[in-house]
Amino acid sequence: MIRVGLIADTTAHSGTLAELLSDDDRFQIVNLSPVALSVRENEFTYVDVVVVTSPALARRLPPGGPPVIVVGRESNGDADFRGPVRGWLHPSPTSSELSAAITAVSQNFVVLTDSQAKRLIAQSRSRQIEDEIGEALTPRELEVLRMLADGLGNKEIADRLRISDHTAKFHVAQILAKLGAGSRAEAVGIGMRRGLVPV
Repeated sequence: MIRVGLIADTTAHSGTLAELLSDDDRFQIVNLSPVALSVRENEFTYVDVVVVTSPALARRLPPGGPPVIVVGRESNGDADFRGPVRGWLHPSPTSSELSAAITAVSQNFVVLTDSQAKRLIAQSRSRQIEDEIGEALTPRELEVLRMLADGLGNKEIADRLRISDHTAKFHVAQILAKLGAGSRAEAVGIGMRRGLVPV
């Protein structure tokens, strides 16, 4: 049996959440008062999961307590999962959504809303792309890379950009290092695969 502590902003909201779980014999409901959260730490040793109705209530919970599910509006990104918060549900979950979230969190899973999941996937993909690309090329280095793709040598690049041969050579060396390439041809190939060089 999973002991679920409910902490709501209002008695009505607490009653609504308790009603959603009332027909499921896997849960034992414990109503906890939001008034004395900071001084009633011992109460949290008797519950497995805490369900709160706002991020503000979650922030008032003592550290080291059971995992928390917030049933309410999301706050802002990384702040959603500070402290003991391990799950979020929209403000009006169904009985099955709430039951599934409590069961998952009690088994050390994290529960995300749809928008949180999309944001997390997008951030992860962005970091993956940054890792694949490595250190970003400067606009000048991109220009030189495209000239390498056209088959130009250092002297031709220098003439076209009105820079010294030494500076052109420096740009080429930087491009090879940033792309992790061993040759000009490999740098151009990497640039094409990453969309840095038009095909």
